[in-house]
Amino acid sequence: MFRRTVLAAFSLSLAACTTPQHNTRAVLQRADTRFFIREQCQPKSTASFSRDQVSGLDELPAALRERLLADLPVEATGSRPFIQCQDVAARLLEDRLHALCWPEARVTWQADTVTTPSASQSRLTVQLGARYQVDAIWVVQRKNATVPAARIIKAAQSAIPKDRTCTARTFEDIHAQVSKLGTFHRVLVVPGPPGGEQKKVPVVVDISEKPPAPRGK
Repeated sequence: MFRRTVLAAFSLSLAACTTPQHNTRAVLQRADTRFFIREQCQPKSTASFSRDQVSGLDELPAALRERLLADLPVEATGSRPFIQCQDVAARLLEDRLHALCWPEARVTWQADTVTTPSASQSRLTVQLGARYQVDAIWVVQRKNATVPAARIIKAAQSAIPKDRTCTARTFEDIHAQVSKLGTFHRVLVVPGPPGGEQKKVPVVVDISEKPPAPRGK
């Protein structure tokens, strides 16, 4: 129960940022939740890193960079004995970048040991790696879906830029086009597994047409 409460509060703090990037917000919330469950860590304190504290993200749009650097965990504790939660800000930022189609991104953390370690003295160094292109469109639907997958694929393909560059903006455009096909409970656009040397990645369009049925007691 404690873990669920902390993760819910953490997701809400991220969602509180005002931005039209609906898909990006949902993707980052999912990345954060999966990170803490996988690492068995709980955030103790978070901070939003400034541009001066992070190198390697200058090519990203300011709004996206701000969202990526918002509410990063400065300290975290293991949810079980002997679980080490170190460099969580760097590792979570890495996961966030992977979720937004930077599969080769690497992030390192450097703390200023001269003064008392804190978010204000810490630095993150980012290596984004190669930019990938959109490959195939994969559609994930629930039972009794009413919108054919072929229509979803066609709508998604219409939003892909001519150079097929995979970016957060591409995901937002696909999200907008697919959302026009119906009144969906949720549309989530995320990258699939990257294609290695080809530098291509499939795009997964995950659709729920109705809210999930409540679980019985």
